[in-house]
Amino acid sequence: MDIKINYVEGIGVISIGGELDAQSSPELTQFFDKQVAESTQNFVADLQSLAYSSSAGIRIFLGMARDSRRNGGDLRIAAVQPQVDKIFKLSKFDRIVKIFPTVAEAINSFSS
Repeated sequence: MDIKINYVEGIGVISIGGELDAQSSPELTQFFDKQVAESTQNFVADLQSLAYSSSAGIRIFLGMARDSRRNGGDLRIAAVQPQVDKIFKLSKFDRIVKIFPTVAEAINSFSS
């Protein structure tokens, strides 16, 4: 799994590539926890390069949303590939976290 972050208008845009499963999910959890500890509140998870997510990945994103909200922020998901989107919809994850077609739309949603 490949994880990178850049900041746009104070929002942490986390680009996640590869596969997210039970084996790789601790890496994303540690990465996210570090960002929260550095006082970032709002995040966009850019999933353009995420080829696969298991249910463990969904649990990670739920935890990220919970932690962001606990700190007065939120998590948005953007650019989800069809195979990952299918998992999100089957689990009704899209009813808990807002999902946007593009990173730009997800970032702009914080100011609306």
